Amino acid sequence: MEDKTLFCFCHWGGQNVVRNDGSVTYVGGVTDQITVKSGVTYDAFTKAVFNRLRIEPYGKVLHFTVKFNKTQFIRLTDQEGVDNLIQFNDDFVHVYVEDAIVAAAIAVSIRGSTADIQAIQNQSGERHLGGDQIASATSRSDSTPLASAMSHETILEQGQAFENADVFREAIFKYAIAKKFTYKYLCNAPKYMQLKCAVDGCPWKLTAGLEGSSNHVSVKTFKDKHSHSAMDQVSCKPRMMAKLMGKNIQEKILDSPTYLPQELYDESVKNLAIKLTKTQESAMKRKAKQVIDGKLEPFFKLIPWLCNRLMELMPGTIAKWSSTEDNIFKQLFVSYECSIRGFHVGCRPLIFIDSRHLSGPCTSTLLAASALDANNDIYPLAYGVLTSEDKEDGLWFLEQLKLVVRDREVVIVSDRNSSILSGVDEIFGTENHARCFRDVQEHFNAFIDTNHKFKLQSKGKETAHRYLNEIAHARTTGAYEKALARMCTYRKDLYDWVMSSQPELWSNNFFKKSRWDCLNSNVAESFSAWSENLSLLQIPLLVEPNRVKLSQILLNKQAEVNNWKLPIGPRIEEKIRQNEKLSHVLVATLLSEFEAEVQESCAEKQVVDLKLGTCTCLEWQMTGIPCRHGCCAIALAHMDVYQCVADWYKREMQELIYAEVMHDVPLIEIPRPEEESVSGLPMDEKASSSQDNVILAPCAPRIKRPRGRPKTRPIGAPRTFVKPIKCSRCNGKGHNRKTCKEPS
Repeated sequence: MEDKTLFCFCHWGGQNVVRNDGSVTYVGGVTDQITVKSGVTYDAFTKAVFNRLRIEPYGKVLHFTVKFNKTQFIRLTDQEGVDNLIQFNDDFVHVYVEDAIVAAAIAVSIRGSTADIQAIQNQSGERHLGGDQIASATSRSDSTPLASAMSHETILEQGQAFENADVFREAIFKYAIAKKFTYKYLCNAPKYMQLKCAVDGCPWKLTAGLEGSSNHVSVKTFKDKHSHSAMDQVSCKPRMMAKLMGKNIQEKILDSPTYLPQELYDESVKNLAIKLTKTQESAMKRKAKQVIDGKLEPFFKLIPWLCNRLMELMPGTIAKWSSTEDNIFKQLFVSYECSIRGFHVGCRPLIFIDSRHLSGPCTSTLLAASALDANNDIYPLAYGVLTSEDKEDGLWFLEQLKLVVRDREVVIVSDRNSSILSGVDEIFGTENHARCFRDVQEHFNAFIDTNHKFKLQSKGKETAHRYLNEIAHARTTGAYEKALARMCTYRKDLYDWVMSSQPELWSNNFFKKSRWDCLNSNVAESFSAWSENLSLLQIPLLVEPNRVKLSQILLNKQAEVNNWKLPIGPRIEEKIRQNEKLSHVLVATLLSEFEAEVQESCAEKQVVDLKLGTCTCLEWQMTGIPCRHGCCAIALAHMDVYQCVADWYKREMQELIYAEVMHDVPLIEIPRPEEESVSGLPMDEKASSSQDNVILAPCAPRIKRPRGRPKTRPIGAPRTFVKPIKCSRCNGKGHNRKTCKEPS
């Protein structure tokens, strides 16, 4: 035999499927590879296959195919088989591993012979099994821990009674999974049910009905006998019922609200040997959450207790809630004392407001208010939950936020959502409300995509967005006018859009209040990002996990300050290093002790005042960090660049911000809803309280599915740009191979 080297596909756990065109594909299971060379021994080959697939060889058989017939399996049992595998294949070969008993059962059902079973059992050292024994052995080999448990729980017999029809249907469902057969209903009425095995000709059947006028269901007739072939047993696909399977995963969802469909798939395969479709996965989780959410509705009456408890544990904390006239929960606002204190002692007067839809059963929105610490990191300040997007609700949230801010004048950066737009202008002042530039970019991109007068390709979009960024970040009037002129020259309609979008609310050149060069509310997006896992919870159960998470964040930030090696934070240090690198190509001339003139090639001269910390480019004033011109002048004057940074970024300020955190606050033990009275106060406290001071606890909001498809991304999240089409012939963009005009 000639020397050959083959690429060997090793398959385990799935099955071969023959397509309509005669080609063969392997579905499910695991596929891996090894390299096979002429002269390999049978023992070495089989050991390599099992090692590669990471499975035990005991009770397994191997098959292979040849190049002239990919659909015919040939058993591999000795050295001659290995030689034939190499001789009658070119370049590659497929090897399949199967359980010995399953392979024997399939052989019996197809050929009606036990010869192969005898050979396999002799090879594997097991005893010979008859036809009836094969089915039971197959069932045992495919059993799983949960299926075995169900087998003991679901014992059906004639005359057996069940509490109601739902309990009966759940018992039948578990019984069929445990016994590995599929059933169907001939009649599924409220008072009478008749079932039979889904396999044609099988005698298994069962009837059940109500007992008199009660809701109890009893088994009337039950013939517990199957006449399945081994193939029926092996290829059984149990009936899937999303409602009943949903009950089995309720505890898993309660422990982990973000329980993913992929995890459902893994659990079903592991515990029930059932492979779910994506539709079944989603249906199971939806049904389970519906049941869980119904059980969690009483927790809404704990909201008054939670707010009182937070204010008792942390004096100075603001925790408020409101309800409608008919006592339906409406709004919640929480701001912790340590966050309020840290904001006033060290954070800049700059607040970002971001919103995120909550994915629970109640239509609601999470509003997050955040500030910046001395390292330009997120500093969570407050959050609120609103059950509607009305202007009245947004105004209520901003009124509570004003209690946190007190008399301090602050700048609010938001996406100018309609629910809070008028409220910010009313409470904080129009001149203090800046529009998030990210929101401007989204609307700008939507205008390009939906405008039928023109269509920009990917490069054209990039150019348009670059000009828009120049307009937004331009600090001087001259730079702003130049950027605006470039946009007008590029596309007049895009220029008109910019002028109609109120650039005075988002461009650096126009906005006169200090924003420290923070044009976007991305920092607030981080706040709602770590709240994403909590967004699947009911509103009352969101409070405590949120507090625990915030406590961990503040403690970590407090520990990080001790690791600072410089008078400023790592982010500010990185910005200074960038500016110093850019300053190496500049030429500076001292005009006086604290004043210098800096020349940049092909640009205007900039004048730097080291005493006042200013530059005519305005970057130093707007950011509080020396710009590249300032760094050049500081180096010429032999000054310490860290001393020229604004106090907002100093280590001492960071230590003040995180001086007090929630490390001494014990975990809140939420009581059971039934332990709370209708008033929302503990039972013993209600007895001693006067009727005039009783506050009714809110009821759960009415659950109503909103119209349309649910949102797949949070409000204000950046849009994803579609990857441009690329031609596989010329590698050009904007067209495909079919429309390519390059000669082939």
